[in-house]
Amino acid sequence: MALGNPVAGDTGFPLQALVRFVLDDAGTPDWETAESGFWCRVGPVAQERRVQGWKLHVSATPLSAPEVLVRATRVLVRHRCPFKFAARAEYVEELTGIRYDRAQCGKFITAYPRDDDQLRALAEDLDQATAGLPGPRILSDRPYRPGSVVHYRYGAFRGVPHVSNESVHQARLQAPDGSTVEDLRNPWFSPPDWAELPFPGPPGRPGKAPSAPRQVLLRDRYAVHDAIRHSARGGVYRAVDRQTGDEVIVKEARAHVGSWYTGLDARDGLRAEAAALTVLAGLGPGLVELFDHEDRTFLVETVVPGVTLARWVHERFAALRDFGTGLPVEDVRDMALRLARLLGEIHDRGLVYRDFTPNNVMVTPNGELRLIDPEFAARPGEWGTRAYTPGYGAPEYVRGPRYGPIPGFTVDLFALGAAVFFLATGTHAAFAADEPADRRTVVERLDGVLALAVEHNAAARTLAPAVRGLCAQDPEDRWSTARLIDWLEKHSEEPRSAPSGFLPRPRDPGGDPVDRLIDDGLAHMLATMADDGAERLWQSTPFGDGTDPCNVQHGAAGVLVTLAQADAALSRPDLRAAMARTASWLTTRLDLTDARPPLPGLCFGRAGTAWALHDAARRLDDTGLAERAERLALALPLRWANPDLFHGAAGAGLAQLRLWRATGREEFLDRAAACADGLAEAAVRGDDGVFWPVPADFDSALAGITHLGYAHGVAGVGAFLLEAALATGRENLLTLAGEAGDTLIRAAERGAWGARWRTDRTAENGTGMLYHLCSGASGVGTFLIRLWRATGEDTLRELAEEAATAVHRARPFTGTAVCHGLAGNGDFLLDMDQALGGPYRAMAEDLAATLNTRHALRDGRALLPDESGTRVTVDYGVGLAGTLSFLLRLRHGGPRPLLDEAGRPGRGATPVTAIVTGADEVPA
Repeated sequence: MALGNPVAGDTGFPLQALVRFVLDDAGTPDWETAESGFWCRVGPVAQERRVQGWKLHVSATPLSAPEVLVRATRVLVRHRCPFKFAARAEYVEELTGIRYDRAQCGKFITAYPRDDDQLRALAEDLDQATAGLPGPRILSDRPYRPGSVVHYRYGAFRGVPHVSNESVHQARLQAPDGSTVEDLRNPWFSPPDWAELPFPGPPGRPGKAPSAPRQVLLRDRYAVHDAIRHSARGGVYRAVDRQTGDEVIVKEARAHVGSWYTGLDARDGLRAEAAALTVLAGLGPGLVELFDHEDRTFLVETVVPGVTLARWVHERFAALRDFGTGLPVEDVRDMALRLARLLGEIHDRGLVYRDFTPNNVMVTPNGELRLIDPEFAARPGEWGTRAYTPGYGAPEYVRGPRYGPIPGFTVDLFALGAAVFFLATGTHAAFAADEPADRRTVVERLDGVLALAVEHNAAARTLAPAVRGLCAQDPEDRWSTARLIDWLEKHSEEPRSAPSGFLPRPRDPGGDPVDRLIDDGLAHMLATMADDGAERLWQSTPFGDGTDPCNVQHGAAGVLVTLAQADAALSRPDLRAAMARTASWLTTRLDLTDARPPLPGLCFGRAGTAWALHDAARRLDDTGLAERAERLALALPLRWANPDLFHGAAGAGLAQLRLWRATGREEFLDRAAACADGLAEAAVRGDDGVFWPVPADFDSALAGITHLGYAHGVAGVGAFLLEAALATGRENLLTLAGEAGDTLIRAAERGAWGARWRTDRTAENGTGMLYHLCSGASGVGTFLIRLWRATGEDTLRELAEEAATAVHRARPFTGTAVCHGLAGNGDFLLDMDQALGGPYRAMAEDLAATLNTRHALRDGRALLPDESGTRVTVDYGVGLAGTLSFLLRLRHGGPRPLLDEAGRPGRGATPVTAIVTGADEVPA
């Protein structure tokens, strides 16, 4: 669900002007302000902050922020304490919103005292200055006093610079023994055990969450035993009503979270939901009680049994032999009828639901439909805040004012059409926005998806006219629920051909849509390239912006991979120039790295960086660049606590093999063999096969995993070991790669969908990424087909073929990216085509056609969104560069990037027959 954004151009109150006014009034010529992204930093010129210590946070609401800022600034200037604050009024709304990180929610101002004495004086003065002003309770901190907007926590000021084992740049804390630890921002007060509290009070909870949930009794009646979810707004819990013995749902809303300029907040939203439950009695959960406790509001309601309609649809699609055929027409028609009748009843009771989505409708065990979460249901014409779920918001409503009159029933009719579309196709009607807006209507974009679906999906053929009628651009043209019901009841026969207006395949009047995606995507990459002195050559995702800007996954090395590939295919001077600039920028940045050994992984570490630079050097005929790449590869550690391909040792080993093939230098082959020996020692065997776990005590977000897949587990390590066996002629490595293959054969989940794999060894079947490159069928199949080409074992080929079937059938529900999306899956299908021929190129074309339905038009260019489905970022692993890489290979051929052809001896490699018989190495 989205609450939308302020009206375009509305930046709210000019907060920086208030700070400058206070600075001028106080006569502080040696102070400066500097806006950087979300924050504006204020303080005496050249005053250096401490590494770490106790800091202060002051919270506010959008309404109180100007007053809080003025009062706090006067105190902080008087104490000569530097600080930062959210630079714009809309940022205050964001950081106090219900979707903001719950640990960080409310941190409007951060003050950096020079010592604990100043901290104590500041806390008292700030509390007195802001007393009575509203602001959320900051969960990571402790309030100076109950009800105060002034909070304190121990954390990094400038911190100790550190790059994590996931290549994330961090400001860490330094422990008394000199080691560094992550500055955890838990949603509870958890200072490090060496930090002496500046004020009296209990020490706080440990940094790690307890394994078992705390037992809580609310109102001496509701025994909370499980959390469904937590958010900045508050939790949603399962509880037992001790008065009745019934299971109930308890929803919590915290004070001053989700507030806007109306002064209302999340508590008012919960009260509105309680009122809606009363009006909608019998259509959803029953209202048990609404009560306040301290500064929070709680809503208790009865449990609606069953599953959400979204889950109901996904479970049935998952059981299909071919997802592309869709659900049975009668099932879809029946569910659409029931949805129409349910929405009609809501409207008969005078309410616009505003969030009528498959996630807010339950299917009970006896097949009835019930509503949940009616928090935005309201009467037309009342004033309220805009609210909708992306893909289900009517276009005129999405573009409307942030706060204004509640719209009429037609917005729900659009949502009903999107829900019927979801029933028919299994996909949500959410698209990355065109810019400028209104380049295409929603119906035009839905047509693109339906045009693919109607070929094989009878339900899509049957329901397409209803989808178009309900989602009409003009609200007055939308079908009513009565018209939909009448139409569904009369159209009992499915059409034998696509409805009028639908083509059997979407066609681009300008030519091949894949060529357009390639040309426009490359143009966007070149146009958005930053200046040579920038910290990042391309802006990444919100997470990626905090990672190594030189790696493959989120950094410039990944884009360099695609530029080199495009240069080979298209031979364009502008691509050659961009490739040279990117390589130069990377080598300059590599000169500035810290002294510790580079991280080894292929995608998150520097193995992929060395690989990309060396490939670019060969295309540019730049011996100096090639030497730099070789030095970087030789600096990679070959033994690492994490054994995996994307973060760890296997990635470093694969890069050694690549450079050995490219240079013939035996040093690289020796290093690859040493890396393989380390992985052989790290192998852990059990009754279910061989595994490469990440140690539980490793300083990593991946600590403790035992994955099966390509990025972090058995398939990826096995792929490197196979390459090493072919290159070195060592039978023990081939045997170990074979063990990895046997493990994946045992772990395969085979069914109507084909073959898929759970993510972790300890997980249940049907859980995890299932179909993707990083942890599913695409990545496992990538290894298995190569192992088959090396060994000829039929079971490996059969499973790879079933994996290909699975990723092809899953295309309607799959995102865009290489790591876990259509691009990575498409590359696997091209591998299958190279190995076996047959239907796999056509299947890859189907994935490209599905990608084309996702594109957004940005300044006239057709651009594919990143993994979010809504943004366009250039990253290789999760963004545009990776999708273009697949499309370039689809149209122009060539090897798979970042993976040599295992199973086909490269220069100097040894075929399997020679390994087994002990024959001499094949000459170069």
